[in-house]
Amino acid sequence: MQIEIAQLGKMSQSGNSLLKLIQNNDLPILDLFVREAVQNSLDAGIGVEGHDSVYVDIGIKDVNVPKFANHLDGIKNRLIEKFGSIPQKAIYIEDKNTTGLTGSLDFKRSPNSNIFKLIYGISMAQEAPGAGGSWGLGKTVYFRVGIGLVVYYSHVINEDGVYEHRLAVTLVENEKLSDTLIPQTTNKVPNGIAWWGQRPAPYSDETIPITNEKEINEILHSLSIAPFEEKCIGTKIIIPFIDEQKLLIKHEMHPDENKPWETNVLDYIRVAMQRWYAPRLANSRYPYGKYLDGHVNGNRLEKDDFLPLFLELQMMYNVAVSGEKSSRYLVNDIQVRNYFEHNKLNNAGRVAYKKFARKELDMLPPLNGPSPYTCINEKNPSGEQNSPIIAYARKPGMIVNYETDGEWCKGLYATEEHEYLVAIFVPNSNTRLMKPENDINDLEGYLRRSEMADHTSWTDIILRNEPIDIVDKIRSQIRRKIKTTYENKEEVKEKQAINNLARNVGKMLLPPTGFGRRASSRNRGGSKKSPAIVGSRGNSFAISSQEFMDNGAIEISFQLKIAKNVAYFTIELFIASESGKISAIDWEAIDSVATPFPVEISSISFLDVTGPIGEYEEQKSENKVRYAIRVKKKEEPVVCSGILIFKCMDPQVQVEIAMKPEGGVN
Repeated sequence: MQIEIAQLGKMSQSGNSLLKLIQNNDLPILDLFVREAVQNSLDAGIGVEGHDSVYVDIGIKDVNVPKFANHLDGIKNRLIEKFGSIPQKAIYIEDKNTTGLTGSLDFKRSPNSNIFKLIYGISMAQEAPGAGGSWGLGKTVYFRVGIGLVVYYSHVINEDGVYEHRLAVTLVENEKLSDTLIPQTTNKVPNGIAWWGQRPAPYSDETIPITNEKEINEILHSLSIAPFEEKCIGTKIIIPFIDEQKLLIKHEMHPDENKPWETNVLDYIRVAMQRWYAPRLANSRYPYGKYLDGHVNGNRLEKDDFLPLFLELQMMYNVAVSGEKSSRYLVNDIQVRNYFEHNKLNNAGRVAYKKFARKELDMLPPLNGPSPYTCINEKNPSGEQNSPIIAYARKPGMIVNYETDGEWCKGLYATEEHEYLVAIFVPNSNTRLMKPENDINDLEGYLRRSEMADHTSWTDIILRNEPIDIVDKIRSQIRRKIKTTYENKEEVKEKQAINNLARNVGKMLLPPTGFGRRASSRNRGGSKKSPAIVGSRGNSFAISSQEFMDNGAIEISFQLKIAKNVAYFTIELFIASESGKISAIDWEAIDSVATPFPVEISSISFLDVTGPIGEYEEQKSENKVRYAIRVKKKEEPVVCSGILIFKCMDPQVQVEIAMKPEGGVN
């Protein structure tokens, strides 16, 4: 392959500057590599039809240094001198069911093609809807994984409709160092960037990818890489001369925990793929296109391979996207006012969250699994207690970041050492902005633009010369929802504990049962008790007994009396609180608890009816919880008994039942 050495020109990049473009010092290099490489592959699968997943494989291969170096004009001898007798490794990423490096081999004819964006261009942002990148700088991480050499190989259908193999090599190095590989040229300022390929014309200084299948196969064989099969479309990126030990980061923040992935690159990649792509990895329910069919060294990552935290995050992501009711997680709508066309409750998205016990995360013997903080490579800033963990992701399904401190967690209480609060926010990406600007017309576009170049955070931006605070409002809503939920539950727990204590003290101080005069209407049967009668103007509702059923539901027997002039009456469930009854509508309101009403009617039966009851209908809350039965009564008085069965999903709340007559018959 022939060499093309980049020349320093006006406003051009140098190797040194490219290597510094995205110097993220917070994430280990393997995390950056997995995030970027997998996202590039997923983006390349967006427009390909006929597949429900994108195949991605990351692994390690052996390098035959002399055979590989023999194909690189200009640096062959330097490579052999430096590495020839030392065994070398290469890291690769392969994708299938993708577009491949398409476009004209002459990039001047198609400067926006995939082949130019990945191999020859810089700062070429993704433009396809649902794509990950919006800066075009992430690929610079490839040059930092090894010594700066990157081999790009792709099998595509070319412009003539014919299958074609393509291969090119790039080298980016710090031109200021003394041991550079790129040869010096007379009267030229060193630039630290070079490409290898074939000349598009006999006297050209430029190169384009080679297409000679025999030569491509020889290069791939020297890197222990198999060529694509006849009709398989995809791309393989190979980075030779890696130092596995330098790629591994030893985290000292959790020294007592077992972290086997920190001693082996393949194990680290296996965890990193879960860490950043839990919402999309092996998730056939992923709603925004194709899910990620991830492999490590050719072995598929199945859900059974997931660390418990990442499996939980995927299930939480699914319920947050769908809004479906969950018995395992709490799910809240997040609403931001004044910025979006529609002011619906979930216009900004949903947050799913839960407090996990150590057992649920396989942290107890004999498994002794790692803590959530170890899994995400984050410190626990709360010391002996546990800070909340909040993750967030937009359409591409890559988790942007895990927050344990700062604005996402401000004001949220730490949990005790035996439990962990974990949450994930998923935006309602299609919510349209009230005042769009250029390509920013929905929430997805806003968040995409708000990400920093390394895609590790969201920050508010300025549109139309006005500062916008959508991200700040989302964070504030998430904090308030979580805080309100758990504060209300803790208050109920404390109140119950006080009541239990008072009851126990009362048992010690009060006389025994039957002492003195006969007690009035005493409950002698265990499940029976005297009727609690609510009535006015000839209307009454009395609970005569209650029983706990085997399935956990509660069966209430009642007596009902409704006067002739009542047009409707409603039997409704409430939650008891210090300040009075809380209805389902109030409970689910955005400025209240804002979780699904925890009590639901299963069935109602009217027995021994005197007078016509008429038709009745269920009343449902915003979250589709049946909280009341409304009856349209005919013009006759009604006297009957009945049975109401309901379920309580939260054992910490106290339930009240009320009957409300409405209007009169004209």
